[in-house]
Amino acid sequence: MWKNLAPKLIRQRLIIEGTTDKIVQPELMKAYLLELAKVSDMEVLEKPVAYTAHEMGYGGWIHWKSSGAHFYSYPTFPPLFTVDTYTCKPFSAKKVVDFTKKYFNAIEMVWKEIKV
Repeated sequence: MWKNLAPKLIRQRLIIEGTTDKIVQPELMKAYLLELAKVSDMEVLEKPVAYTAHEMGYGGWIHWKSSGAHFYSYPTFPPLFTVDTYTCKPFSAKKVVDFTKKYFNAIEMVWKEIKV
């Protein structure tokens, strides 16, 4: 059972998953996360970090003043990416979804906003 423990605190969550022709590598992941901050109008506190999870794919994240975003890419067929954003500042989910689809030239993409 879910209960909103801080109703006066703004929280917005968006999950995006998509498939691409090639797995998203760490350098592209970091570039995307920086652009995502601009599209979302978020203030970057730390440069994005990306790492290899070896045969499992890659992961990365960016720290924003108002929370941040995580990114994962998987060596599936076709390759899968997942973006999880969590913020304490409102942003346009439509702008983020449209930007992400275009940025990665996604073959297929789905998204879901999590309401608190």
